[in-house]
Amino acid sequence: MPKVKVIFPSVLVKVTAGDKATEVFASTLGDALDKLAAKYGDTFKEKIFDSRGKLKRLLNFSVNGKNVRLLKQLETPLEEGDEVFIFPSVSGG
Repeated sequence: MPKVKVIFPSVLVKVTAGDKATEVFASTLGDALDKLAAKYGDTFKEKIFDSRGKLKRLLNFSVNGKNVRLLKQLETPLEEGDEVFIFPSVSGG
């Protein structure tokens, strides 16, 4: 199973025990997020997933700079050395 790096935004550092990044063994984005939810607990899970188990719209997720919403979302495959970035959506007016 590939080892990937996950980088957290500052808004999640409070629920990741201060970790700004971590590594996890996972074959898909969903697998990686499930393992992180098991590691960091329900508060992390509630920040990432909505009530239907989908990725929250207020966060963006990318694998190696590619938006997963344009790929296979939670089913996006991961390969050894991939970098997963989680970052807040930016909006304005």
